[in-house]
Amino acid sequence: MNEHAASPGWPSFAAPRGLWSRLRELAARDTNVVIVSVILNNLLRAVSGMVLTRLLVPEVFGISGVIASVQFTVALATDLGFQAFVVRQENGEDKRFLDTVWTVSLIRSLLLALTLVVLALPLSHAFGKPDLAPLIAASGLTFVIEGLTSTSLLTALRHRQILRLSALELAAMVAQIAASAALAWAWGSYWAILGGLFVSGLLKVLFSYTLFADSRRRLRLDPQTLKALWAFSRYVTGSSIIFLLISQCDKFVLAKLMPLDRFGFYILAGNLASAPLGFAANYASRVLYPTYAQLWRDGAQDLRRQFYEKRRLPALLYGFATGGIIGSAPLIVGVLYDDRYADAAGYLQILCLSSLLALPSNAANEALTATGRIRATLEASVVKLVWLSGAGFAGYLLWGQLGLVLAVGLMEAPALVMKWVRLRFAGLLDMREELLFLAAGLAGTGCGFIGTRVLAPFLT
Repeated sequence: MNEHAASPGWPSFAAPRGLWSRLRELAARDTNVVIVSVILNNLLRAVSGMVLTRLLVPEVFGISGVIASVQFTVALATDLGFQAFVVRQENGEDKRFLDTVWTVSLIRSLLLALTLVVLALPLSHAFGKPDLAPLIAASGLTFVIEGLTSTSLLTALRHRQILRLSALELAAMVAQIAASAALAWAWGSYWAILGGLFVSGLLKVLFSYTLFADSRRRLRLDPQTLKALWAFSRYVTGSSIIFLLISQCDKFVLAKLMPLDRFGFYILAGNLASAPLGFAANYASRVLYPTYAQLWRDGAQDLRRQFYEKRRLPALLYGFATGGIIGSAPLIVGVLYDDRYADAAGYLQILCLSSLLALPSNAANEALTATGRIRATLEASVVKLVWLSGAGFAGYLLWGQLGLVLAVGLMEAPALVMKWVRLRFAGLLDMREELLFLAAGLAGTGCGFIGTRVLAPFLT
């Protein structure tokens, strides 16, 4: 059921009925739901950071960064693009189709968990931190929990049930934060963070089977579905492997070169820089992609106009807000954390450059994918890999660890240029809209710098 539909349980009053209806319709719009959910998500993350950084030492966040990178690496190396596959396929509602997707996902998750158990000891020695082996092995349980989740979360996205999905994720995050804080107070170690992840994952599994209709799945491997999945995912997997190299090599290198407390600053900065990415990713995948896919299936002829019309206001606000984070990074770090974490501000400013460009890049990617140009994802990943190989190596030679961080922060720029070229050939590019977005980002950065100069003295 589409969540734009009116709920029979909504209160009815004679006089303001029209007003209630308009307010509820406004609140249920996909874009507004994503904006509100991302704001709440980031507020919860900020609260979590403020609590955990006072209960745990910086080294714990370094450990968290290492293990998260290991998990991300093995997951992305086997990425099959289940979400995009289910949303785009014509027979995405078929029971045999969904059973097969769920079965493949479960098998993959079990293999990932086993991989972490096997690699835990050699990986910990490769990082020069052998004490991490038990934590790496135990973290594989998160994959098992994820594999048990019903495909109902994917079909809900296909039906654009954004409100319900967002509420589910926020509830799971609240549970994760509460569990992590309680365990951090009791244990004071990384096991607290891992325990919170277990609680969040189990809650998502429960919600996936209780909050959506037709959520029960069975083991099944349908040959036709497997063939279609391979045809779709071969580009996704290739792109994901390359993306894996470009998104994690900095963390692997810096985890090896930096002491854990310094690496913890980098990880915390990366977490803050990912705050706007929550909107960029969710808005592109949950709002733009289903819309573009539906327009493509319906044979719409005005994709360029609708492409920019749909994203214009959210993109401008995103650009201004993310630019504001760049300008006010020292102020943000000073408010959220104590003086031990001040050095995270410089990393935050650099890493947010990629966050700024993420929305137009993700939006372009979803438009190209929805219109059948799946190779664009792979091509963009290749561009990023080439950039990081050249600029990262040169930056490290010139400025050391900071040079590598700069290359990472600018990595989205060449990929966005490549996607502009692809959009141009597809007849979907409006360069005036793209430049307007960049101007909003610059304006936000300037306002952030001014705000920091005005407010910083009150924090000292």
